[in-house]
Amino acid sequence: MNSKVAKFSSRETIARDAADWLILLDREQPPSAAELSALRAWLQENRAHREELASLARMWNMMNVLTELSVPLGVTASPRVRRKHVTSGGLRWAAAAATLIVATLFFVIGSGPDPVADNGLYMTAIGQQQSTTLSDGSSILLNTDSQLRVEYEDDFRNIYLLRGEALFEVAEDKSRPFRVYAGNERIEAVGTAFSVHLKNNSVDVTVAEGKVALATISHGQIGPDMRATTKSDSDRTPIEPDRNASIVKALGFLEGGQLTTIISGIDEMTTLSSSIGEIVTIDEQELSRRISWRDGILSFSGDSLESVVEEVSRYTTMTIEITDPEIKAIKIGGRFPIGRTEEMLDALETNFELSVTRIASNRVVVAAADSR
Repeated sequence: MNSKVAKFSSRETIARDAADWLILLDREQPPSAAELSALRAWLQENRAHREELASLARMWNMMNVLTELSVPLGVTASPRVRRKHVTSGGLRWAAAAATLIVATLFFVIGSGPDPVADNGLYMTAIGQQQSTTLSDGSSILLNTDSQLRVEYEDDFRNIYLLRGEALFEVAEDKSRPFRVYAGNERIEAVGTAFSVHLKNNSVDVTVAEGKVALATISHGQIGPDMRATTKSDSDRTPIEPDRNASIVKALGFLEGGQLTTIISGIDEMTTLSSSIGEIVTIDEQELSRRISWRDGILSFSGDSLESVVEEVSRYTTMTIEITDPEIKAIKIGGRFPIGRTEEMLDALETNFELSVTRIASNRVVVAAADSR
């Protein structure tokens, strides 16, 4: 049980208290030692107190007039405050008070970034990509039709990939492990770059540099039948993993230039289990090709037509069907800009002797050219 008990107040109460502290600091005479001690205690009670006071302090620096501070916050100033005439001496003390507030905040919370400032849900639509730099310096590139939740705390950095694919570049912090949960799998890294792709019954992991540890967890709430991977399922609300799940099996390690697939299934005891596939070492050129999506390019080198269509379909609302089973294994190579699906279809007709028939505005059929 957590022994730390935090006091919570309404937003209106916090705003009113913060304004009261600024009113006190705006007096002609400086605050007493007892008042400063009380201020520090108030700031330590709740992160929201620090955020509210810092916000008001920034506004003070912009406006220089205390009576204008409370208006945007909805805090009702007392009649004494409304009638107050701010003298030049008062303005000088206001500037000093703002400096004091900054110094006090520095004293209470230190100079580092707020570890939970970036917490929340991040998502992309079909065909969209989003890059985010977190407060610790780590960055996330979220690929098409993807969703993840950031949960940072003082002693850990957890990311829950709920759907799709993301590329992580991790800022080193040995005191706070960086862990990505995808389905029932956990990928942990310190100072590295890697991508994770959550599929139907598997998770693809590719490490660009550094090292990651792979493990499976015991009580992931996302089962194989719950993971949305097709556009027909893309509107489904993802279910997040159990935060209290325990590690039941370490699966191994991956280093820079290596990739693997973690496969989930049901064992003979009808228990959800995971196994690691072959660990493949690839050269820099192949690594660059596999993560070329970060540069807005889909790159293929001898991939089957079926897998190419599957990958391209992730970036478009268009439905692409292969009606001839015999052409699914045709090897395709080339580089295609993400989102320019028509150009890719034209290339299939021109360079690979395939027929592309547009059934509707958002549906095409690919077949052998002689089956027209």
